[in-house]
Amino acid sequence: MKKFSARRVAELGMLLAAASIVFLIESLVPPLLPMAPYVKIGLANCFLLFVIAVFGARDAFLFVLGKNLLTAAFTGAGFTLLFNLAGSLCAYLAMASLYAAVFPRVSLVAISVTGAVLSNIARTCVAVAVTEAPGLFVQLPFVCAFSVAAGILVGILTCFAIKYLPERLTNPK
Repeated sequence: MKKFSARRVAELGMLLAAASIVFLIESLVPPLLPMAPYVKIGLANCFLLFVIAVFGARDAFLFVLGKNLLTAAFTGAGFTLLFNLAGSLCAYLAMASLYAAVFPRVSLVAISVTGAVLSNIARTCVAVAVTEAPGLFVQLPFVCAFSVAAGILVGILTCFAIKYLPERLTNPK
């Protein structure tokens, strides 16, 4: 288990700030699926997958919690915290587990797709529970198809980040 050095905390803090900014900017974009307004590409998951790959699952768990609490505080929309936290934790659990169990036999893109699909399934389940409208499950095929495309994009961006960022940024001490 790696210690929390000042450098490590600073690196994770910068990634957390960047992920939060990307999340906040993405939240300003109109819904991509009108029938499911909570569905988004999830570009902040690039940072989550990066943290899982470079820093490890423990740091990534703290990263997920921090990002969700920070963005909820900045948006002032506490009611969306439940949606975002459910989606982020499901994505984290799937991606961290798969990364530990099957990477590199399975690519980061496939790991990202799994996280994206499970994230949006979790968000749909929360929407059904909150609105007490099980009819929302009808949208799951569309949500999952969108999630596959979003997961591919996030996975590719994460691969590029790991491959092309300088080694001093992708090899924490």
